[in-house]
Amino acid sequence: MLQAFRNSAKGKVGKTIVGLIVITFVFFGAESIISIAGNSAPATVNGDDISQSDYQRLLSSRQQELTSQYGAELASQLANSPFLREEVLNLLINQQLQSQLTEELKFEVSDEQVLKTLADVPAFQIDGQFDQDMYQNLLSANGFNHQSFIAAQKSQAALTQMQSGLVNSAFSSDKSVARYAALDAQQRKVAYRTLAVDDYLASVEVEADDLLAFYDENQDQFLSDEQVKVKYVRIVMADLVADALVTDAEVESAYQSYLAALAANEQRNVSHILFTDGDDNAAEAQAALTRLTGGETFADLATELSDDPGSAEFGGSLGELIPDVYVAEFYNAAMALEQEGEVTDLVTTEYGVHLIQLDSLSTAQPASLAEKSVELTATLRERKARDEMILVAADLADEAFASDDLGDVALKFQADVAQTDWLTRTSNDALMAVNGFAEAIFSATVIDDAMISPVLKTSDGDLIVVQKLDYQPEAVQDFADVEAQIQTLVAERQATELMSAALADILVNTTGLDANWTDIEVIDRNATSMPGTVVQKAFALATPVDGLSLGTVEDGESAYVIAVTEVLDSAPTEAELLAAENFATTFSGSAQYQVLFNQVRAAADITIR
Repeated sequence: MLQAFRNSAKGKVGKTIVGLIVITFVFFGAESIISIAGNSAPATVNGDDISQSDYQRLLSSRQQELTSQYGAELASQLANSPFLREEVLNLLINQQLQSQLTEELKFEVSDEQVLKTLADVPAFQIDGQFDQDMYQNLLSANGFNHQSFIAAQKSQAALTQMQSGLVNSAFSSDKSVARYAALDAQQRKVAYRTLAVDDYLASVEVEADDLLAFYDENQDQFLSDEQVKVKYVRIVMADLVADALVTDAEVESAYQSYLAALAANEQRNVSHILFTDGDDNAAEAQAALTRLTGGETFADLATELSDDPGSAEFGGSLGELIPDVYVAEFYNAAMALEQEGEVTDLVTTEYGVHLIQLDSLSTAQPASLAEKSVELTATLRERKARDEMILVAADLADEAFASDDLGDVALKFQADVAQTDWLTRTSNDALMAVNGFAEAIFSATVIDDAMISPVLKTSDGDLIVVQKLDYQPEAVQDFADVEAQIQTLVAERQATELMSAALADILVNTTGLDANWTDIEVIDRNATSMPGTVVQKAFALATPVDGLSLGTVEDGESAYVIAVTEVLDSAPTEAELLAAENFATTFSGSAQYQVLFNQVRAAADITIR
């Protein structure tokens, strides 16, 4: 079906269809195409539909996670299971219920609040700067357009506010706080004994039948990685930069923009004396100007004479002169001052008569055209190359979509066709670091359909499209190739069984501590002198009544028998009491929120189709 569509796309009718789809997408978003297809909502929650696009987006994301974790073959079985679809739908239902609860409780987040955070998202950046193309590509790859993504982020931010508000408004009783604090302050006298798998390996005898049985029962452990070889075309940004032509007139224009930017970035600090309450404000201002000429300081006169109480006590200082803050007469007069300490003549505004002094002027010294020429030329080349690359990217996407062979694409763009060696999902290859490259080369589009990938963009601005050369799915490796590995696994498993048996025997027969045990040590819950699993188990054991309180814990290739000889209760510190109060409040708030959500879920009108 898709191939037939691709073939049709090369003719006039096909281009008309593609054009209609593009127009629909641009003006109405991706969801409109889904609506045209007539897909029904998979579920309705209190009258609000869960969109098919949200369902497919989350389902696709979970399927990709499974592929990454378990490989394509096993993931394909899990991905199509009803359990996964039920999990995804249940998650979306819960999200919808929480969104409705957020709206009911009047928690809201504006578009502006969300937009302000986008520039700080590392995934949307190239070299630390927000990149619009990267943003759009990531959204598209995850099934979003700008509007749907902003809506989702607003909903999530409001939900977070609501949850935090409910949790933080909870309270806890003094009794529970005192109990938590006492447990946190408690100390214990502890000793332990260590066993290790390595100590039992010498006692293991592995039979050939054991190896074959393990191989047959655990073949999923001996799968080779799926591998792919691809050919690719790379349009290099640096080549476009090198070919970009820059004229002397363009450099001159860029230099003038540079000078204007420097002028716009100057910082002026000014002071003023305002005369507004007198019978003759102009005469009073002129008298003050005469006193300034006579040697008195502007700051002293401002403190004495100014009718602006907000600045008078600071010697008339207004700080930095900022556009659009002051009326035009005042701002223009202040901007006309050129020397620090220079004072205007009388300036009349709607507020009265002013004398304005330029306190300081900070401006960068401009470089000459000759000094800036190389830098400006390079900047112009890069700008032209970026603009051209936008057009190239669109052409490359069209050509890749309509072509069956990457060689035709390379010919169109006068580029070379390169190829990789075998690549797995974890290969340490520079191309694998390109955003979206690994997903593209292992996608069904490239692997199953043998089509050319969508356009990928590197951090340097290069464009890449790929096509499959060869593919090897994951497969069970031959027994001979993994026999040594199986020998180690079976031996370790049998040694672990011997260690576990010894652990149980020690637990049953221990009545006192001998030289095989560590010295008794007083520890708290944050002790670092013992393995963390030992500390955790020690505080989980019951208080000893007569003698020892014993327990065991296995931790990988080690196991421990733990003995608590005494529990020491002590008064908690202020810090421990505060920590206990915070813990109790958070725990209580989380529990209350869960109760509230369970009630909302139970009362909800949910229809699943």
